[in-house]
Amino acid sequence: LSDVIERNAQLHGERLAFVADGQRISHREYALRVERLAAGLAGVGFIAGDRVAVLAQNCLAYVDLYGAAARLGLILVPLNWRLSAEEIAYVITDTAPKAIVAGAEYLPIIEAARARFASVERYFSLAAATGAFAAFDDLARAGAGTGAPAADVSCNSGFVIIHTAAVGGRPRGALLSHAGLLAANLQLAGCWNLSAQDVHLAVLPLFHASGLGLMLAVQQAGGATVVLPRFDPQAVMQAVSAEKVSV
Repeated sequence: LSDVIERNAQLHGERLAFVADGQRISHREYALRVERLAAGLAGVGFIAGDRVAVLAQNCLAYVDLYGAAARLGLILVPLNWRLSAEEIAYVITDTAPKAIVAGAEYLPIIEAARARFASVERYFSLAAATGAFAAFDDLARAGAGTGAPAADVSCNSGFVIIHTAAVGGRPRGALLSHAGLLAANLQLAGCWNLSAQDVHLAVLPLFHASGLGLMLAVQQAGGATVVLPRFDPQAVMQAVSAEKVSV
């Protein structure tokens, strides 16, 4: 998946890659953002195979983290913010991440259960640093100019753990590989004739297989994604009109 980001930077460098949080990011700019964040993560000790849990609404930082994880060989654990606090804590303990990244509105949920997370070494806030939570933005700033070579990630390496519907009362984590997602993207691109001209509107949550899959498929085709925090009818209609959304 990291190769897709690098290829897009070379083939579609000036074309739009993402619109999010009031910013317009080209494919070349996205590759640089990913490299900086990956360097920042590597600088504080993250290595291939480490797991990072994310509890946040759709945002640019979320998209950056997916790219940096692909580059470093990290495994992301996107958490369903619709779950109860107890269910969120269960998923975290079930997957034993090395770090948790949380949006400002979810910090109290993580803070209340921190004593249960024996595996977690670092906590990051998508807002300002507070208490045990460092500012996530500081990672990219720390990585600026240092460079982070892409890890030797195989096609069968895990990329994301998405929890299924509950079975026997508890959800189960499904590990999706780089190869599995790349193959799914190719099939979707073929069925829908996706190209670099396409613009995807990300209103499905990025913790969901469909939300992530649509973003990755359009990215693999060289297209762009407009990221909304969550579904809002007026915002959707405005985005469709302004960005000529096709997916």
